[in-house]
Amino acid sequence: MGGEVMGEERRQSPRVQSYLPIHLVVLGEQRIIQTLTKDLGAGGARCLSPVFRPASCPVSVELCLEAGEHPLNLKAKIVWVKEVPQSDQYHLGLMFEDLSEENTKRLSSYLQKISSALAPAGL
Repeated sequence: MGGEVMGEERRQSPRVQSYLPIHLVVLGEQRIIQTLTKDLGAGGARCLSPVFRPASCPVSVELCLEAGEHPLNLKAKIVWVKEVPQSDQYHLGLMFEDLSEENTKRLSSYLQKISSALAPAGL
């Protein structure tokens, strides 16, 4: 389903495993897809979706990094879609676009915090 090349890493930033609430709105639609991220990086995210949307669809993203904080409101594009085996769900690969300086800082800060929490303790 699309032009994904297996084994070829095209991301410009690494991803960390992260399960965060995320709301997607495909531009031109009224439906809000409420789901969770599976991984997150400075340039994009992978999330689950109960509905199929094709690659290259522009989406508005509301991403909650931490409870009690304002969510990030981002523009993104679906860059790949994969059916989850034996389910009626899909993995969507999102690429963030036109990140503001504030959103970039908040996202980088969160990723740095979660990466250091996942890193093994030094000797």
